Amino acid sequence: MNANASLPGVVGAVGLSNHLLRGHLLTIDGRTAKRDGRDYMLPGADGTMVRARLAGRFFSEHPVITVGGHEYTTGDATAPFLRIVSFLPVLFLFSGSPVGALMTVLGILFNLWILRAPRGEAWKAGVILGTFVVLVTFMTFWAFFSSWLISLFRR
Repeated sequence: MNANASLPGVVGAVGLSNHLLRGHLLTIDGRTAKRDGRDYMLPGADGTMVRARLAGRFFSEHPVITVGGHEYTTGDATAPFLRIVSFLPVLFLFSGSPVGALMTVLGILFNLWILRAPRGEAWKAGVILGTFVVLVTFMTFWAFFSSWLISLFRR
């Protein structure tokens, strides 16, 4: 939820906040909602507690809130362009080296982390593409350095 919203059957404005270690957290009127395992306990309109579950989607920017079997999105859909460019590090697999595989995994994880950041699409695309350029530069230097290092042992 980009802003506080009301959900059917829930008293108070439901919001979403981000925590560095715990990820997304549901808030009610600005206060963190109580948890019961994986479920959040929200105050219901009839005085009882309503169970809500916050589920993140792997390729989506925003999680989904499930209340009473109905899913409510917490933000706009992720742009297809951002989903595509976030997987550019897969190209490093064509290097055939373990360093390329490591750069692929780290690059994709970093890009998915950036994809979920509460920033604009232009900022996200800039950071993702900038990171890809930095990784390409690193892989180029690594290719020259590793071949130079191996040539020292062949003499």
